Order: sequence, then C-alpha cells, then structure tokens
Amino acid sequence: MNTDIQPLRIVITGGSSGIGESTAFEMAKSGHSFYLTGRNEERLLQICNELKTLGCEAYYGVGDVGVEEDVEKHFQDAKEKLGGVDVLFANAGVGYFGNLEDLTIEQYDAQFNTNVRGVFLWINKVLPLLKDQNKGDIIVTSSNLGLKTGARCSLYAGSKHAVQAMVWCLRDELKGTGVRAATINPGSVDTPWFNGKDVNRSKMLAVEDIAKAVRFIIDQDETSNIDHILLLPGKQ
Repeated sequence: MNTDIQPLRIVITGGSSGIGESTAFEMAKSGHSFYLTGRNEERLLQICNELKTLGCEAYYGVGDVGVEEDVEKHFQDAKEKLGGVDVLFANAGVGYFGNLEDLTIEQYDAQFNTNVRGVFLWINKVLPLLKDQNKGDIIVTSSNLGLKTGARCSLYAGSKHAVQAMVWCLRDELKGTGVRAATINPGSVDTPWFNGKDVNRSKMLAVEDIAKAVRFIIDQDETSNIDHILLLPGKQ
C-alpha cells in the first residue's frame, strides 16, 4: 500500500449516515478534505462539525442525487470550496425488496433515480475534471446483488447490475489514463436502512468494514487498479 498519502479532496454522496459517514471518518484519519451530500441537513452539519474537530475541511450540500440541478449545484460548490475533486465516492442508495408483482412504480423510480441516475449524474460531472488532471478515483457503492440475483430483490438487483455495467464500461474507457473506477460490493450492512425492520442485524457487515475497503481502493499504489471488492458477512 502507498504510505506516502497526500491530502485528497473527497466527495461522498449519501454522506449523512451509514457507509458514507463511516467512510468520511475513516479517511479523516489521513487529514483529507470532504464534501458530503445527503437529504438530512441536521446530520450533515453534525458530521461536518465533527470532521472539523479532527482537523479536516468539511462541507455539505443538501439535495437529491437523482436531480440534475442539485448535482450541478453541489459539484460546483465542492469545486469552489475544496479547490477541486480527487475522489468521488458515489454511495447514495435506496432499496426496496419483495416479490416483483408486489413492488410499485414509485419504488422502481426511487431505486433507479438514486441508484443509477444519481451515479451517472455525479460521474458525468466529475469525470472531465479527473481526466483533465489525469488522476483520481471514482468508487461506487454497488452490492453483492450487482454480481448475482435472488428472489425478492428484482428491482434493487436490477439497479445494481446497471451500476456494475456502467462502471465496467467506464473502466474500459479509462484505459491509458491515470483515473481509476471501482465498485464496492457488500452483502447486508448494518445501517439505518434496516431501522424498524424485522431482520437479524447481528450477522451483518459493519459500516467500518466497507469504509476500510474504500480506503484500500483509494490508498492503492499506482501500479494497481482494483476492479471491485466483494464483501460478505463473516458470521453465517
């Protein structure tokens, strides 16, 4: 691993809780700067204040990753306040599960607008900047269901397969550049997603597991180019 870590300017979508929040604090150990997006302003403000107490620059934008105007506003704000972007962690996600005939068009729209459109919009904005500087990382939170399928997850898995294809196509487009793209593919993670649901969270991955995997991708040497990291719970 690269032991000569330079301060990076990191954008994290879905940064108000769960994986996004944990990744910010994991990367804060190296003194990086952050721009977090999400819908919960109170939580974003709290997290940014905590990051600042750790000696990091931290800013936030409130909005919807599936709305182009919000993404454009946050991207321009991030560039202005951070002075640029080195890492995009496209992490915002929505999930609804059930038999296909029981899922609704509203659930379809929510998942594909956030999980697919939101990833596309952010990559579309950030990519020209990274290519101009010929350096940077794009990391997308996919899922183990982006690599396989299963009952009761048709729309969610469909959105994650779309994201997987998007990133794999992008990796081919980035050959010969200094820009890298990868996905994180976790199984079930103990996050606020599961609040109020009748599930056994004791056997799930911890958010810190995912944050450490994101760090592993960001900190990799220039001699490597991680494609994806599949993480499954250690407790079966």
